[in-house]
Amino acid sequence: MKIKSRFTVYNIIMLITPIIMIGVISVCFLVTFIMKFPVEEMQISRAALLNPSVLLRAVGGFFESNPGSVLYVLLWLILCTSTLVLSTTLFTGMMTKSMEKSINDLTKAARYVRDGNLDFEVMGSVYDEIDVLCGNFDAMRKELKLAEQREKYMKRERSMLLANISHDLKTPITSIKGYVEGIRDGVADTPEKMERYLDTIYSKTEVIDEMVNNLSVFSKLELSRMIFEFEKGDINAFLRGFIKDCRLDFEKNNITFINNIPDSPAFVRLDYEKIKRVFSNLIDNAVKYGNADNPALEISAFTRDGGAYVCVADNGMGIDENEIKNVFDGFYRVDSSRSIKGSGLGLGIAKKIVENHGGKIWLKSEGLGKGTTAVVYLPLAE
Repeated sequence: MKIKSRFTVYNIIMLITPIIMIGVISVCFLVTFIMKFPVEEMQISRAALLNPSVLLRAVGGFFESNPGSVLYVLLWLILCTSTLVLSTTLFTGMMTKSMEKSINDLTKAARYVRDGNLDFEVMGSVYDEIDVLCGNFDAMRKELKLAEQREKYMKRERSMLLANISHDLKTPITSIKGYVEGIRDGVADTPEKMERYLDTIYSKTEVIDEMVNNLSVFSKLELSRMIFEFEKGDINAFLRGFIKDCRLDFEKNNITFINNIPDSPAFVRLDYEKIKRVFSNLIDNAVKYGNADNPALEISAFTRDGGAYVCVADNGMGIDENEIKNVFDGFYRVDSSRSIKGSGLGLGIAKKIVENHGGKIWLKSEGLGKGTTAVVYLPLAE
């Protein structure tokens, strides 16, 4: 109920209640008064009641002859006044108490927020306006709690970021330092050794360069500073061209490749440069974590339920079901893959790019040693 409506109800109650009570008291006193005192001695006719002077003389004469009746009249006035005061005070107190409870709850809630305690709930009120205020305050509390949880999560992420950057940079930098010292000490004393040392140093710098590049891309995606240029494109045609460019790498790594890309078109909204990074990261992971003895990779695509699905499957080490939900976090890698080069940002970048396309990405694995399948879903273009 609105405050104005409730005030109106209380005012009506405060008006009617004392009138009824005073009426009852007056009737009781009138009956008692008539029975106690000889009012018939006043001898006032109906016509005389219309004349105030005659009525006053008659009443005055009655009180002079019956002085005890004055006390009854005073008692009646005191009871009527007390009834009026008590009823007004009672209903006003009830109304203010119901409002004070909600206001005190909000005051207490504000104090909790000030002290950093967000584990409480703001209750509603019988007054519509205050109830809306309580609801908005509780919504603000929930948002603050979510912000606090996000801040804690980001703090953990930053700590993990620093730890993993240190770990991932240490290996190539240590290797570069060792080869440079070998060159300075004259260990690379032949042109062949010198060339091999320089090739190794160059490959290690490429690893560092890739890591720094991934960090830059991940930061832009996190801060929503990366610009996407979408256009309507055939995802199947894109995949066929992309696979053609990757065939030399498949042959170089002795990977058995299975192509299940249909010839029929599937049009989606694409930023070709960004989506290319997604599938580059997925294929890189498939190559890194594939079966060392007989690596195999399969890329398949199909359309269903208003979307295009692309699956990148390998026959490698697989992922435990307890770790699948974490692999898209920045810098997360399962412990068994720590010896494999890479920043661990690939899947995190892929997820953010796919989500900016309005799609989803997830992994499937039946367990360790049973391979992994990455699934990318993109909604079909209108």
